Amino acid sequence: GDMEYMARLNAQRATTVNRFPVVAGRVMSEDDVYKPAGGPAGDIYSKGSNIMHTLRATIGDEAFFRSVRTLVYGRPDPKPGNFQPRYATTKDFIRIVNAATGKDYQWFFDAYFYQAKLPELLQTRDGDDLVLSWKTPSGKPFPMPVEVKVGDKLVTLPMADGAGRIKVGDTVPVIVDPASKILRRQPYLEEYQAWKKVTDDAAKAAAEAAKKP
Repeated sequence: GDMEYMARLNAQRATTVNRFPVVAGRVMSEDDVYKPAGGPAGDIYSKGSNIMHTLRATIGDEAFFRSVRTLVYGRPDPKPGNFQPRYATTKDFIRIVNAATGKDYQWFFDAYFYQAKLPELLQTRDGDDLVLSWKTPSGKPFPMPVEVKVGDKLVTLPMADGAGRIKVGDTVPVIVDPASKILRRQPYLEEYQAWKKVTDDAAKAAAEAAKKP
């Protein structure tokens, strides 16, 4: 169900390293992918699934599944006997998504495929307004719409120029991206990863010490 699906995605976000881009822009062997000096390693799975989750939320189910079917089968209506094995590239997928949506989503793939660090959603208050703005490591445009729940009302900010604001007041609860649709930088996950590394290193050191006579 949805709860299990989201729990798994959140668990994967906690293990995503974001050290190198998931798409290198060059051919890489399997060994290259897992080399600490330059490969994305397990991020191709944990980050990859979260990127696809965000893409689905961004373009909608019809365009998303049409794009995936076209990528895999070469056509949006695969049936036994009407397709053959095929190879495709990242650029092929971008063209497929753009064709399925009738829009240019290069900005999406620039942010998630071709750079390592995630977009960050900055939040500030200006009187009764909540002000949101996107910050990307590359400084490139990132017009990702953002849902905001104000009390019982769900509002979508277009963020066409990478920024938006909404009047929220002081008396109602406000939740940004309440359904966790957007893969973005979350400082609490970075803090968790740092804590886990310290804990794991300490446990490893203790285990090594216990082996000594």
